[in-house]
Amino acid sequence: MKNISSFKNVVSKYNYFLFDQWGVLHNGHKKFIEAEKCLEYLKLENKKIILISNSASPTIQSEANLKRLGFSEKLFDYCITSGQIALNNIKKDIYKKFGRKCYPLELSKQKIKYFNLDCTKKVESANFAMIADLKDGLSILDFAEHLDKIMKYKLPLLCANPDYLVHNKNTLSISGGTIAELYSDLGGTVFRYGKPYEPIYQDIFKKMRITNLSKVLVIGDSLWHDIAGGKKMKLDSLWIKNGIHKSKLKKKDEINPLLEKYTPKYAISHLKL
Repeated sequence: MKNISSFKNVVSKYNYFLFDQWGVLHNGHKKFIEAEKCLEYLKLENKKIILISNSASPTIQSEANLKRLGFSEKLFDYCITSGQIALNNIKKDIYKKFGRKCYPLELSKQKIKYFNLDCTKKVESANFAMIADLKDGLSILDFAEHLDKIMKYKLPLLCANPDYLVHNKNTLSISGGTIAELYSDLGGTVFRYGKPYEPIYQDIFKKMRITNLSKVLVIGDSLWHDIAGGKKMKLDSLWIKNGIHKSKLKKKDEINPLLEKYTPKYAISHLKL
C-alpha cells in the first residue's frame, strides 16, 4: 500500500473513478469541500466519475440528497445505489422464486413504499424477509427474535444495504449488512447487491461501457465494502483512512489484518488535491 498526500498523484493512471459517498464525499449532513474540488479536477481532466453507494434508497433519492448537500449533477456521470440494484432484481430473484409476501425487519414506511412491498407481521405467512438501513441505536440483540423466526421458516433475506456500520453524527451504529451477515453465518439464504458484491459493479461496467479494468480506480473508506469490492472485481483502490475505520487506525492489531486481507493499492488521510 502506497500512502499519498494528494489525489492528483493517481489521476493520470485511470479513466474511471468509482467514489463511495458517505465518509468520502460527505458525512450525510454536509459536503466535504476538498472532496468536491477533487471531482471538479477530474472533470477538467475529462475523467468519468461514478458514485456508488450502499444506501438502500433508489438512485433518485441519492441524487436528490447530493443536490441538497450542494453537489452539482455536472460533477458525476453516473450514480447508482445498492437499493436501486435490489429494486431492479427483486422480481427476478425474489418474487418469481419465492413469492411476494414480505416479513419486514425494521423497515421504514418509506422503504416499504419505495419497494412497493406487500408486508405481513406473521412470519409463517411470509415468502421472504427484508432488511435495509437501520435507525441509530439498534444492536444485534434487537434482531435475535426476528432471526430465530425467519430461520425457523427458512425464509430468504433480502438485504438492501450490505454495510456493517454507519457513521452518523460521530456515532457508529449497525446497518443491515451486519444482520444479513449473521443470518448467512447461521445458514440462511441472503441476497445482497451493493458493495462488495458483484451486481452493482456489473451494472456500472455495462452502463459506462467499461472493458479495461486496469483503468478503473475505486475510492472508499470501508475496507469491508469499498476496498473489498475493488479487490473482488480486480480493480485498484484508494483507501480513505479518516472514515469508518478512523477509530481503529492506532489499533494496529485490528487494522493491519484488514489491510492484509483487502490490500488497497493507495491510501490517503482524506480526499484532497
